[in-house]
Amino acid sequence: MPFYFINNENRSGDTITIPLPLSHHLLHVLRYQTGDSLTLVDEERNGYKVKIIGRIGEGLETKIESKLESRLQSTPRIHLGIALLKGDRTDWAIQKGTELGADCISVLMTRHVVVKIQNDKIARQQKRWFEIAKEAAQQSERFEIPQIDPPMKFSSFLEQTQAANFKLFFWEKEPSFSSLRTAIQSKKTATAATLAILIGPEGGWAKEEVDQAIEKGYISVSLGRRLLRAETATLAALSILQYEIGK
Repeated sequence: MPFYFINNENRSGDTITIPLPLSHHLLHVLRYQTGDSLTLVDEERNGYKVKIIGRIGEGLETKIESKLESRLQSTPRIHLGIALLKGDRTDWAIQKGTELGADCISVLMTRHVVVKIQNDKIARQQKRWFEIAKEAAQQSERFEIPQIDPPMKFSSFLEQTQAANFKLFFWEKEPSFSSLRTAIQSKKTATAATLAILIGPEGGWAKEEVDQAIEKGYISVSLGRRLLRAETATLAALSILQYEIGK
């Protein structure tokens, strides 16, 4: 059943009004009609099965048929830090990171980042990333949209994740080829409240960034002997974590 996010303010009693632009998308793109059903979720993680009962101005009026069972936030909470990538690769990483359970996503300005974001475009870019995460959350039927931070310095991310219970630093030059599975099992990740992971840029991590992360308690791990693109590493790392911790 189609799944969309709405705001609490759109609910009144047993009806929920779907405003623009979602109402336009449902009517004119997906061709929804009176009598069709869908799922709506508000910012407090309340889910509702609703039926469209008619138009109200430019919006759609729906009637609540049933309230869905509340979904508790899963643990550990995953904070993904990924270096800014060129082209649409950051968009792709955010989309897949959302689908695979990241709860907060931070785009990082590291030393070897290939592209830069102009200051006057940061707010617009962050909004774009939020919309990508929102659409991915709806597609995955998550009851929450990940927090999307504005681009930040690498050092700021390390400070922000200082209190995380478990911290993983994915480094393509990890000399021991330390296994992610070994790190997870040895630290009993499933009992951690917060897990922070770091994925580097196309140009790789600078040595001082590796040293800073380890100093802040990050464990350096490898995804194997194959050199992966940053966005592929994001997908691989989160897939393995999801399998190991059942998130």
